[in-house]
Amino acid sequence: MNRSHRQSGSVLLVVVVLLLLAGLLTLFALNSGVFEQRTSGNDLRTKLVDEVANAGLAQGMEFFRQHPTYLTDSGKWTACTAGNDSFPCGSVLPTSRRSTMYYWSSTGHDFDGGGISGWEQRMLPIPTTNVVTTTGNGLSAQYGVGAVLCRVASKTASTDPTTCVDFGATGVSTTSVVTFVSVAGLKDEGARTTLTQTVGSYNLLSGLTNAPPLLASGSVDVTGGIQVVTNPNSGGVGVPVSVWSRKALTKTGTPNTCYYNEFLHNSSGGTNGTVYMATDGGSPNFPLCDDCNCAGSDSLSFDNSGNKVDAGIDILQNSTVNSDYTKTLAAGYANYDVKPQEFPCDLFAQVFRIQAWTDSDADYFCDTKVLADFKSPNTGVTTTMGADESFLFTNARTIVGATAPVTALSLPSAAQLVVPTGFDANGAAKTTYPNSGFYGLVWCQSSCDIGSGDQLGTAANPVLLVIDSSSEVQIKGKVFGIVFMRSLAGTATLTPATGYKMTTEVATGGTASLRMNSGAVVYGAVVIQGQMTKANGTSSIVYNSDVITGLMGEGGFTKFVGVPGGWTDRYSY
Repeated sequence: MNRSHRQSGSVLLVVVVLLLLAGLLTLFALNSGVFEQRTSGNDLRTKLVDEVANAGLAQGMEFFRQHPTYLTDSGKWTACTAGNDSFPCGSVLPTSRRSTMYYWSSTGHDFDGGGISGWEQRMLPIPTTNVVTTTGNGLSAQYGVGAVLCRVASKTASTDPTTCVDFGATGVSTTSVVTFVSVAGLKDEGARTTLTQTVGSYNLLSGLTNAPPLLASGSVDVTGGIQVVTNPNSGGVGVPVSVWSRKALTKTGTPNTCYYNEFLHNSSGGTNGTVYMATDGGSPNFPLCDDCNCAGSDSLSFDNSGNKVDAGIDILQNSTVNSDYTKTLAAGYANYDVKPQEFPCDLFAQVFRIQAWTDSDADYFCDTKVLADFKSPNTGVTTTMGADESFLFTNARTIVGATAPVTALSLPSAAQLVVPTGFDANGAAKTTYPNSGFYGLVWCQSSCDIGSGDQLGTAANPVLLVIDSSSEVQIKGKVFGIVFMRSLAGTATLTPATGYKMTTEVATGGTASLRMNSGAVVYGAVVIQGQMTKANGTSSIVYNSDVITGLMGEGGFTKFVGVPGGWTDRYSY
């Protein structure tokens, strides 16, 4: 009996020990659970605050996409110094590079709801309606984004390093590099982070401010009294160019070319025309005249009547008369003929930076279509087409008069299909094309004539009108912006996947053909992948730098691309 009692006591001891161990394990498990809960909570806060900071980066880029001219406005930026490591300049290293850059210093952002002060004055003014105030789970959020700008210098060789230049300096390219510094926090949660992203900002359009008012890869036939207002600095500072053609300018009428001031000279209320100021909302304050002309005494070229040749310094053409550069210029010519290698091989690339045609036979004329794939963002279907067509599908704000192959293709939602009614950026209906309400990149595929009394674009909101042309298109009305006459692959709007090579079109410079009739006026420039067949009556092409600058500043033409290694979270503010 004593032995049995001792055995019972041993079992009890073992049970007690096991219970103690179980209790300790439970305590450890509870502690581990609390630790894991805290860890997951911190991880959630970190992810949430990172998402808020990334929203700031995205909105910073969108801010400059909507206001691209701010990137060249010196009044909105202040120079960083090498020793300035405060927000946002401190995000740029090395300090020698920092000293060549600028930080945003115009109209700040209320980060904490207490009014704009201190470092908040260096934040971009994101519209209040766009600011995210709470995260997905209801936590209060606050954030702001600063910007550091590098105005990239032009390069003489592709191997040259990328350098920044001051405002007002010469040799500035159209590319900018912007470093966005986004600071975000979760109010009352103690979570805060800083994210930095460096991107390159570039314009889809090439240097149109140097473009002549009339550029054609084929001949230019002037049978009437067309008036061309020159670009006074197209060939360099103080070197005017009015017409630049791969072929000859055929003169059988009484055209004139002149400077803008001469075009408007003595015309207000007089016999030359009526000068007026553009009054559409927010337009630049510069004079316009739809019926002015270049008086013969002020003309740079063609001041003689009839069929007499009088091509001044502003006419660049291949007349075949002055192709022997060892001989004296023939009477009536101020320039030798344009050499084939001096004229742009591909005019689409000249305007849009995208090569659409290549030269297959070394004659300095691009005759073979470049192909590219376009993937519809709606269906994911990929279609092989011309590189120019893929570009236009991707970037056109409006597509007018779509041909059957295009209608069958699912279009990106960003391009509003117009058959035949136009739409603005918000999808609201406008009146039938052509109309002054259209702006930005407009791609017209059929029925593209602009009738007498019609207007496309305005001085404040100009268009870049791309017209598909395999037959003659007529302009009788008014256009603000650039008219680009696009050569097709034969008669096809969409280049077949097998490609296309010009044969007979080489003689005319392409399939595009433009006719301007009496009363027509283009404020900007005309580019033709082909020929101007007629310029009857009193029509005008008036180079206007304000209109072209406004066109290049339209938000749809400004793009951002990330710089490799440009994202970091190493800085903290």
